[in-house]
Amino acid sequence: MRPFTKGIEKRTIIFFAAFVLLFTILFVRLGYLSTSPGLMATAQNQSKYTLTVEERRGYIYDCNLLPMVNRTDKLLYAVLPTSTNMQPVLDAVSQERRESVLELLQLAKPFLLQTDQKIQADNVTPFYQSQRYEQYQLAPHIIGYLDSEGNGVTGIEKGYNDFLSEHTAKTQVAYTMDGLGHGMPGVEPEVRDGGGDPAGIVLTIDKDIQTIIQNVGSRELKKGAIVVMDPYSGEIKGAASFPSFTPTNLTESINDTDNSPMINRAFLPFNVGSTFKIVTAAAALEAGISMSETAQCTGSVDVNGQIIRCHKRDGHGTLDMLDAMKESCNPYFIHLGLKVGGDALLEMAERFGFGQGYQLASNIYTADGTLPSSQDMLNPAEVANLSFGQGKLTATPVQVAQMMSAVVNGGYLVAPKLVLGETLDGQTVEQTADIAPKQIISGEIASQIQSFLVHCVMVADGQNALPQKISAGGKTGTAQTGQYDAEGNELEHGWFAGFLPASNPRYVVVVLSEETGYGNTTAAPVFSKIADALAQKIEK
Repeated sequence: MRPFTKGIEKRTIIFFAAFVLLFTILFVRLGYLSTSPGLMATAQNQSKYTLTVEERRGYIYDCNLLPMVNRTDKLLYAVLPTSTNMQPVLDAVSQERRESVLELLQLAKPFLLQTDQKIQADNVTPFYQSQRYEQYQLAPHIIGYLDSEGNGVTGIEKGYNDFLSEHTAKTQVAYTMDGLGHGMPGVEPEVRDGGGDPAGIVLTIDKDIQTIIQNVGSRELKKGAIVVMDPYSGEIKGAASFPSFTPTNLTESINDTDNSPMINRAFLPFNVGSTFKIVTAAAALEAGISMSETAQCTGSVDVNGQIIRCHKRDGHGTLDMLDAMKESCNPYFIHLGLKVGGDALLEMAERFGFGQGYQLASNIYTADGTLPSSQDMLNPAEVANLSFGQGKLTATPVQVAQMMSAVVNGGYLVAPKLVLGETLDGQTVEQTADIAPKQIISGEIASQIQSFLVHCVMVADGQNALPQKISAGGKTGTAQTGQYDAEGNELEHGWFAGFLPASNPRYVVVVLSEETGYGNTTAAPVFSKIADALAQKIEK
């Protein structure tokens, strides 16, 4: 028996030793796991309840690096429900919201509450949440708007969506929760501030100029557009379309099918009218026709059996080029157009940028507009119509601004531009490449036409574009559309394209008043008001 007993004792000792070894290994492992940084962080996160107070998307700046979005704040509260703050929170909301807020309080989980009422209570933390847009938003047609997921739908927001999303700054508040998933009132919440990332897209728009044209246009134009351009660089300093819309309340604007406030009229084509007489004059002067060339206006002209009338039905009499521009005499410019010839007139229009759209920025384009074809120019009546801006010609306000810029900058066609570049620090700009201006007419011809246009504003009788505070030049236009209202009256677009001051111009301003009649009574007064407002900016 003794050998058998000795075997049992030996096996017992081995089993016990193995058990102790396994227990020791398990104990060490548990000790390691309990102190593992990764698992400790996981456990801590699992006990946190995080609210995202703000996701501030990248900026959109004007040319002076002044923000055009994220400019206003609204008060927001992070609430950790407790028995002591329930009543103050309920008192701060309207009667209509109390039931839904009470449900949130009863859940005992932290939540965000927006109210204009001040709340002073324990475990209620105030935050200021920046608002992407304002009710009266600057340049909404250019900036665009976001969808429900925070992605750009139109404008700069869409064209630069990846960059603006990448530079989103988050502000979060994290609460410590107990084992039942309830907030712990005795523990201060952790505020995680994403920082003030200043990165953004920098526009050519000048915030002051944009404010001026939106204020004037909203008062004076029911439908239309205003464009302000730097005539030497092509930079668009202001562009507004009317009626406008607010990105904070899109439904009403989307449903307004009569006025279509969502479309950007500044970048769309319209019948041009007499502003185009600038191109006809340029073609005539380049062809060697003297500015002293005269023609007789009897109130109408017969072009191969087609009667084309002047706006002055009893005629202007004998005019030279200067007086014809001042009086905006259709028969005189028909005389010039027919003398120059259809091909030369069409080629000059193309040189001035008509019929050619531009990409102003990523996802933002101007329309091409339309020109008659070379085949059309074989018909003298088509040449006559083009000579004073009618027929198959359409153009955008931006194209008309390009035309006027060439007149005042010495004869160079500038490429319109809307974006200067990107900034990462909110102080310096990584600029995009420019398209070099192209000389399309001589400086002498440009200077001659510029003097005509100064005469139109500063000397002509009854010119409503005349500013009170600064000199200027420009040309009216009244464009027939071939469309009629319910009473049978033809709808006409009023235009004014001008520059200021008259000597060494700083800005070109184009005003379109859609379907309202004569340019001198609808668009010219708008130019005058804008010019006076810009005069104060120039003086600074």
